[in-house]
Order: sequence, then C-alpha cells, then structure tokens
Amino acid sequence: MIRPTRTTGGIAALALALTAVALPLESTAAALAAGSLATFLIWRGWRFERDLAAVAASLVVNREVDRTILRQGAAATVRVQADCAVPSGLDLRVRDIPPAVATGDPPLSLPGRTATYTVRLMAPGETAFGGVVIEASDAFFSRDLVCRHSDDLCIRVFPAGTAGSGGGTGGGNGETEVDRRAPLTGQGIRELRPYRPGDDTRHVDWKVSAKRGALYVRVSAGLEGGVPLIAVDLPAEAGDPAVFARFSMAVSGAVESAINSRDGCSLLVVAGPEIVGFLPRTEDIREALAVLGGLAPHEPRAPLYRAPGPAVLAVRARAARRVGREEEAIFRERLGRVLSLSAEMGPAPFAAAVREAFTRAGAGEVRLYSLLGAGDRSHLVQLTHEAKVRGMRVVLKAPAGAGTVPGVDAVEVL
Repeated sequence: MIRPTRTTGGIAALALALTAVALPLESTAAALAAGSLATFLIWRGWRFERDLAAVAASLVVNREVDRTILRQGAAATVRVQADCAVPSGLDLRVRDIPPAVATGDPPLSLPGRTATYTVRLMAPGETAFGGVVIEASDAFFSRDLVCRHSDDLCIRVFPAGTAGSGGGTGGGNGETEVDRRAPLTGQGIRELRPYRPGDDTRHVDWKVSAKRGALYVRVSAGLEGGVPLIAVDLPAEAGDPAVFARFSMAVSGAVESAINSRDGCSLLVVAGPEIVGFLPRTEDIREALAVLGGLAPHEPRAPLYRAPGPAVLAVRARAARRVGREEEAIFRERLGRVLSLSAEMGPAPFAAAVREAFTRAGAGEVRLYSLLGAGDRSHLVQLTHEAKVRGMRVVLKAPAGAGTVPGVDAVEVL
C-alpha cells in the first residue's frame, strides 16, 4: 500500500487548514488553494504508481546459489542481482525473498548491484525463492512492492537423517553437509533402513529414529569393490500417496548416499519392459536426480510384455511339446513351434538393453527399488536373471507385504 511521506502530510494538513478557513469565510482564494494542493497530491500519487509499474515491468533478476541440493539445516550462499529502469526522482532499493522454509536476512541493495547473503533450509522437499521486494520512494510517497517471478532455480532439501556420510555409530554425527568424501574409498554409511530383529543396537541411529517414530539402523558401505547399480522400477500408478512418497524418498536418499559415501554410482530406471533412463558411473548428484525425473509414475508402452528371453523360451518350447491329453496335443505342438521361432530370433529387446547397461555399469551389486504393484513382473524377473548371470548380488527393496522376485539375494523393507 502507498504510504505518504512527511512532506505529503504537511501539504495535506495545509489543504485541510485552507478548507477550514474557506468554508466559514467563504474565501474563494482559500478554496482554490486547498483544491490545488489536493489535486497536486492526487497527481503525484498517480505518477508514483505509474513509475513503480514501469519499474516492475522492466525488472530482471539474476540469482545464483552455491548449492541447490543439500541437507535439512545446511546453509547455502545466495547471490542476487536485480536490474530495472529507474525513473527520475525515484529512489529504489531491492531485497530478495528467500524460500518459505529458509531462515536468513537478505540485505537491501541498489538496482544493478549484487547482494550476497546466507540462508539455512529448515524443511525437506523442493523449494523455490519467492521473488524480490522493491522498496521505492520519492519526495511525496513510498511503497514496498512484492514482485513474484518464477525461474528455473529450485533447491532440493533432503531430510537430515536420510543418509549420512560417515562419523559415529548411531550418534547422528554424519548428518552435516560435507563437500568432500572420506579419505578411504568405500567407507562410510551407505544408507538407513528400518531396524530388524537381530540387528546390532550399536548401529541404531537414535536421532533419526526419534524423528520418524521407529528404529532405523545405519548400514555401512563396506569395502566391497565396484560402484553400486541402483535400479528403479517406476510404477504405472502412484497408488497410496504415503507409500509412494516413502518410495521416492528412499530412492533419492540411496542415490545421494551412494554418491557421497563412495566413488559414485550407476543408475537404471525402468518402467515395465522399457528403460526410461540410464546413467553409468556418475558422481554428479544433479545429473543423477535429473535422470530420476522427479520419480513420477510412468505408464509402460508394452504392458503385456511376457517373453523372458531365448533361454527360458527354449525351455518352455520343450515343455510345450510334451505329450498330454489328446485334445491338447495339437495346441501344445503349435505353441512349441511358435516359442521355438521366437527363441531363434535372438534375445528379447529388453534383455539386450539390460545386458548392455550392466556391462557399462560394471557393478557388483544391484539394489532394486520397486513397489511390486499388481500386474506383470516379468521384466523384474528378467532384470534379476541378467544380474545373476553376471554374478551380481541383487537386493530388492520393496514395501512390506509386497512379495518378492525370484532370484534375489535379499529383500529389505522400504
């Protein structure tokens, strides 16, 4: 809202005084003077609003943040520069609006000057800046104008206890943001998982457990060789929002943990029998999260895919040719010929793509994240089969009660 200055207040008081004199004395001169002063103030207010609208229309904001992916409670340095046309007689100052979940005190700066300040993000999730505030004033009026503008700059904040990068066993010492890896490759905390009977209580992260209301255990990255391969099976539908949110956070936390505590990771994203994204041996968390694409449900383009590969097709062909009842003999013979022809055509496209991805990743372990929703799971069977052929260990991470996939070495609850 527009605010009058002391000069405007004095002029308004003089106009009221002249009006008070003109009414009882019926002074035309006093009435004209009072009307002229009122008209002058109205014109100055209109001009002030017009100039301020021109400033807002010409506003260009350039904002940079030293880190756009960080942990809850970590600090980030922001540099912002606002350029705009400054009308004659108008005094302008610009102040940045930090994200709603951030604490910080942005300074006032002149247009065209770069202001630097520090914010601390206090809540997890994706957040953005709220725009800038233009503080304008002239000799007669002043106003603070909030300019909301959208840009591509978005900060992603992970919960403080999602994945640490070392330090302590259960004390929560590894939750601070660090920009360097441990000096010994492969050491540190690989991830957090729910407590299971038999786990060593010395590995319980009590701080994270208190926040989430359930016991969570820190899992050491160990010293095994090779970068891990994180495979994500995107569901066709989101289903239960709470379960899908927990699934998304678990995947994001695992990717960040693998990159921070090791020499990077490989990422494979599938939706049914289709590879949506693949990133081999990356150490860039931004690049990895870009491949994940926000972890949105993805409808597969081949929902009726069933063929698990030529080896299994050959076995099914032989089984189909076994003599059964007379009314089934002709059908089984024809089915056997069809399966044999399919097996001779070469490997299934999905199997070939997965095989190539595994070869490029060179990983010794596959961590498969899936909601195991209702429907066909043959693509997961085939992915697991290709991993076992190469001697890779397969760990399935799925919701409780969702089931399992044949051939996996271990199942962990999300």
